[in-house]
Amino acid sequence: MVLSALLLVVIAVFIGVAPTILHGRIESPPVEISPYVNAEDNQTTLYNAFIFFALLIMATILIYVILPRRRLLKLLLSIIWFVLSTGVFQFYVILYYWNNLLDEVNAVRLMWASLLFGIFTVYLIHKRRGDLLLGFLGSLAGVMFVWLLPTTTIVALLTALPIYDYLMVNKGLLGRIVQKLRDGAVNTPGRKADNPLFGFVVRLDNLSLGVGDFVVYSMALSFIAMRFLQYGRAVFIIALGLGAALIYLGLLLTVKIFLKRWGYGPALPFPILLLYPLVVFAWIA
Repeated sequence: MVLSALLLVVIAVFIGVAPTILHGRIESPPVEISPYVNAEDNQTTLYNAFIFFALLIMATILIYVILPRRRLLKLLLSIIWFVLSTGVFQFYVILYYWNNLLDEVNAVRLMWASLLFGIFTVYLIHKRRGDLLLGFLGSLAGVMFVWLLPTTTIVALLTALPIYDYLMVNKGLLGRIVQKLRDGAVNTPGRKADNPLFGFVVRLDNLSLGVGDFVVYSMALSFIAMRFLQYGRAVFIIALGLGAALIYLGLLLTVKIFLKRWGYGPALPFPILLLYPLVVFAWIA
């Protein structure tokens, strides 16, 4: 199942990079990225990173506070996934239309269809199904970030996110949330569907990855792929394959070290640490 999840990340990268592969150029669609600023200077990078982590921390605090209120948590989950699924769907419609891969009539139809897709996603969550779809949407969102955010902001986020993930799982609220769920699971063994964090995590047999992990994996992989594509498709394929293999190796290390020691652990440090030389090389190349 881990390989299946990683395959979803790779497919998402191909979907996001397709306009560049087909046209041989990168042309970002005219999509507003507020509250982020589209500039490459250090001050803007710090500002964008601050906004990103502020939103992330606020979301984590909100989940922690309403975790015992199941109905409110389900409502929040439904709103988040409706907005995210329709937004991601619409972004790729705009991306493909902007790069002449969709005609105007079909683009308009797909924009309306995105609302039905959002409803379908919420329905799957209500039925406690569709884990891989959630991981796939998270992966598409990660590629979307690479299209919309400045290059230096992407590199800064990929530098800081593994550290943030380790601290939040080891010492922070994410670790407390996981521990609460583990303590509560003692009374209901085997009832995976009762996990109140379903929708925020993707269940893979006896392993769960956060949707945010999919976002970051695809962000790193698509950043590498887009930067290396300028040297040809063969280099692109090699970089993509190497990046996917490093993520997989990092996940194996995560299972062997963190999960064996704690029973849970952050899923970003090892994969992104192994990928980081490629990220830096792609940035400066």
